[in-house]
Amino acid sequence: MQSNHPLVTVGVALYNHEKYIVDCLKSIAEQTFTDIELIVIDDGSSDKSYNVAKSYLESQDMVKFTIKTRKNIGMCNTLNEIAHLSQGKYISFVGSDDYWAKDKIKDQVEFLENNPSIALVHSNSIVVNDENIETSTIEYQNRKNSSDLFEAILFGKGGINTPSHLYRTSIYSEIGYYDSSFRFEDTDFWLRVTNRFKVGFINKFHTYYRWHDDNLSGSANKLKFYNDEIVKIYRKNIADSVLKQKAISRIYKKSLLVALRTFRVNYFLKYFIKYISCKFFAKC
Repeated sequence: MQSNHPLVTVGVALYNHEKYIVDCLKSIAEQTFTDIELIVIDDGSSDKSYNVAKSYLESQDMVKFTIKTRKNIGMCNTLNEIAHLSQGKYISFVGSDDYWAKDKIKDQVEFLENNPSIALVHSNSIVVNDENIETSTIEYQNRKNSSDLFEAILFGKGGINTPSHLYRTSIYSEIGYYDSSFRFEDTDFWLRVTNRFKVGFINKFHTYYRWHDDNLSGSANKLKFYNDEIVKIYRKNIADSVLKQKAISRIYKKSLLVALRTFRVNYFLKYFIKYISCKFFAKC
């Protein structure tokens, strides 16, 4: 008998997470919502990630899956590969070291089915360490979390909790796919989403996000490349010159303050000059 539920694509871009991938895949297989197609692409891992994932998936019969491995081509390209393979009405990507609460997909599909004007829904996350011990939370109930979020993302007033998203695959035909010219996937894509569509929020903890010292948005990486990448993304996505100047100067100010706090004189000078040039001379 054919299901009346919409199909949901769950995508896993797997890379060097042999220690964590079973927790990730198990949380997908045990979702209370069962109309799921799981697509796992190993992006050229140098450890046993692919073999561990394949062995687990072949041992379970709860979720239909596709798994493949190939040489490394990067996160954005891997997400796009999964998106092009997707047959679902909805899609969600999960980090190969993260995992989900059992009702994540059920709650979010129900929300989007009941709110056809909403393109994407997100929730809160619990932060865990390498041993799955809860260390903190990522909560959006007291931030701007729904409806029009474009400027909220630009100015840090709120936005989309990336580890917890579910969105309509139909948006690809309007805004395109992930931009592989950037070193990380979410900010550019979320700006394009929120520039065109409204967002919804469920005030529940649906995902477990694993924090490592080498996460891209850590303070050291912010100074090395992360904030410069954000500036490039803002230049691409903000059409209004005044809004662009305000948003980019804010990033430069944040950067120089991080540099000052961490006693990194070279970065402080770099971002101080950029901040003054942008804030007062509109050279952003």
